[in-house]
Amino acid sequence: MDILGEILKQVIQGAGAQPAPAPQQRQPQQPPAGMPSPGDLNDILTQIFGGGSASKLPDVVRQFEEKGMREQVDSWVRTGPNKPVDRRQIEDVFGQRELEQIAKPRGIDREQLAEVLSRYIPKIIDELTPQGQIAGRR
Repeated sequence: MDILGEILKQVIQGAGAQPAPAPQQRQPQQPPAGMPSPGDLNDILTQIFGGGSASKLPDVVRQFEEKGMREQVDSWVRTGPNKPVDRRQIEDVFGQRELEQIAKPRGIDREQLAEVLSRYIPKIIDELTPQGQIAGRR
């Protein structure tokens, strides 16, 4: 079951939702230099969360909690508004070296990647936990 794929499609497409031009005017949009394309972002988030079943969700949550961000994570898991994280917090959780290893082969700037992940990860964890809990979480 590819639950993560469905969530990513909704979250990524929802973030870029704009009125579409008439079909004859539609041109493929390229992301700004150094930014991930929607395809790259999908691949990166699938890698982070452990494939279509999001098997690494508990690990990702634990990484944030271990860096002192339990309050933010609780807001993403539980119902209600999501508390934000910033680029530096993403770099702290995943490590600059790991983010660089993900970004560089795709021609993405590490800081830009961390900025984008700071916007998407809270939404994705929120969507992956519609009942307000993660199995096995204390």
